[in-house]
Amino acid sequence: MRPVAVLALIVSLSGQAWAQEPQQPATTPETPPADQAATIDATKLGVSISRIQKGLRLQPASTTDSSVAPLRLQFQVQVYGQAPKIDVLRGYDLFNGQVPGTAPSHNQMIEFWTPPMYSAPALPFSTLAFWAAQQLWKKSKKTECEEEIANYRALLMQGVNVSAPRCTQ
Repeated sequence: MRPVAVLALIVSLSGQAWAQEPQQPATTPETPPADQAATIDATKLGVSISRIQKGLRLQPASTTDSSVAPLRLQFQVQVYGQAPKIDVLRGYDLFNGQVPGTAPSHNQMIEFWTPPMYSAPALPFSTLAFWAAQQLWKKSKKTECEEEIANYRALLMQGVNVSAPRCTQ
């Protein structure tokens, strides 16, 4: 029984291998034509041939040991250029205000959870303005009444028959 099970397992595994598609050979990228390679302008690449030659002249000759294979070549390439500016925080103003997409501040949470009736100022400005206007009106009414009484007294002292003032203090 055991050999039959092993044979069935081998046949089932090999059947899956036959069902796979054959692998296609990897394609190599096409090489550019010779006339295209000749049209590249080295001055536009930012390469200075004179600087490269000067750097090669200044490089110390490497000492070779007899233990090192003669065909083992060593190269050192130094590239000079300006590094690109990498701005990870583009669009975020870290100095003025909150960063977008972050958690709300403590004051924002207090504003959100406090009902509007409790977040209003203690004394509304309209009520304060109404009170000030009322006090001004009362004071002007009082000074007007005092002037009327003073005129009444002056006329009485002169002996003029006048009716009593209608205002009361």
